[in-house]
Amino acid sequence: MIGMAKACSGGGSLLNYIMNDRKGYELFRNNLCGLNPKEIIEEMNMIQDLNHRAKNKTLSLVLSPSIDDGHKLSNFELKKMTVEFIKELGIDTDNHQILAFVHTEKRHKHIHIYCGRLNMETGKMVNDHFIGKKAQWAAHRIASRRNLISAKQIMINKIKADQNEGFAIPKSTKDEIYNKHLKAIERQYNSLEEYFLVMKTMGVEVQPSVNKQGLIQGYRFVNVATKESFKASEVNRKINLKDIVGKPIIETNQKPKIKFRHGR
Repeated sequence: MIGMAKACSGGGSLLNYIMNDRKGYELFRNNLCGLNPKEIIEEMNMIQDLNHRAKNKTLSLVLSPSIDDGHKLSNFELKKMTVEFIKELGIDTDNHQILAFVHTEKRHKHIHIYCGRLNMETGKMVNDHFIGKKAQWAAHRIASRRNLISAKQIMINKIKADQNEGFAIPKSTKDEIYNKHLKAIERQYNSLEEYFLVMKTMGVEVQPSVNKQGLIQGYRFVNVATKESFKASEVNRKINLKDIVGKPIIETNQKPKIKFRHGR
């Protein structure tokens, strides 16, 4: 199960997408009477316009069970889960304008929720600070209580498995690169080119840094997917590529010929 949430300005395009009968069906609604997107937006604007300061007065939420779980869940269970999800985000289901629509056009059944941020009783806005993260954890708790598959739990299990294998938990791109370096140097190499190729298969390109005299003065690690680039010392000061092979050789067609400068 995955939970997603973001504050937005709302509008016809989003609501037309959510309320498309070819995609699914309405699950439930609160404090709304409109028969189509245009009427519902007019209703919501009457309430939302009471707050003149906020810019994004609508919440777009998604609750998506796994494919297998989605097939097993009844409409009654989907509604109950959706109400729990909304409440866990600090939304009073009695005093907010809410429309929940089930989409079934894809392999997995998922629920779109269009919700006004303004509490009709108190006049206060739902806090949208870190609401995306809150939605992820809310979905995880709901899945755990029902013994359903949680995307967050799958990630946690993977991290624990990595820990058991002796690798550090990646906290940043640098950590990921360093972990791949540690995995790469488990084997022995006859040349640095072999090490470069192994790293590239793991999504990291190692590039020599050459000065004006044609000497290699260091290396950079580039994440192929994100193009983020770091000096070897920035990734981890323990990295020393000269120790990987006895006499590393870099072949190049450029002149002057590239040589290693010892002492660094």
